[in-house]
Amino acid sequence: MHRKLCLMHANCQGDELETLLTASTAFNRTYRLTRRTNYTREPISPQDLAACDLFLYQNLGEFWGDLSSDALLSQLPARALAVRIPNLMFKGYWPFWTSNSPIAFGDSLLNRLIDEGAPKPVILRIYLHGNIQSFVNLKASLEETIAIERQKEQESPVKTVDFLLSRWKRRRMFHTINHPGREMLVHTANGILEAAGLPSLGQGELAAAFARGLPSYTDFDLPIHPQVAAFHGLKFAGPEQRYAVFGRTMTFEAYISRYIDCRLNGLDDNFVGYLQLV
Repeated sequence: MHRKLCLMHANCQGDELETLLTASTAFNRTYRLTRRTNYTREPISPQDLAACDLFLYQNLGEFWGDLSSDALLSQLPARALAVRIPNLMFKGYWPFWTSNSPIAFGDSLLNRLIDEGAPKPVILRIYLHGNIQSFVNLKASLEETIAIERQKEQESPVKTVDFLLSRWKRRRMFHTINHPGREMLVHTANGILEAAGLPSLGQGELAAAFARGLPSYTDFDLPIHPQVAAFHGLKFAGPEQRYAVFGRTMTFEAYISRYIDCRLNGLDDNFVGYLQLV
């Protein structure tokens, strides 16, 4: 039986969503899925765009040139259904997270203290035992990340923010700032299926997807500052909580100690390797 072409243009979250969508019997009867990773600039051929019936995309602006979403959408045939899907991201657990960092999983306050030349015992004392609200307004930081996600989802039929807010204090919903957990991924996949006019995933289909290792990045749960946990009333984080960190478990303080050591030893570009070894 002929199946229509579904093109997905997404970041690493697309790998997880592909696992879920292709676990759907209804989806597989209708579509064959071809995924292209957007941030690596993986090309999409004009032939695939012309043959496409369902285009799933995380929006890229004009900076991306020929791979911008507008450029790709303009090449789709009139029959194609285009569904903008969420680029899931949440700073609520990690108010100091920054992409402007010499080290992976950057922390703006830690980087500031390190770059100012403070010795490690001082950094630990300020960061772990000082009042972090003298550096960040936790309420405002949460409101800001929610507002950003609200704005993003206005352009998508797949709504995720209310689902997240109804659960995020009781259960951990993200492994890292842009690595959503199983619940978020399943909710998003079901939203995509609904937008395509297909039924939600059944229990057997979900079990098949989970058996394939969904999500695939559970070996790292970015630790959460105990003061953030206390302020927001998180049920799964605290000073003694142990987090999965690349093959071992450690407390928030142990993780932060390694972050500082890695930077002070000039190993900024290999933090993940450092965590695996030390």
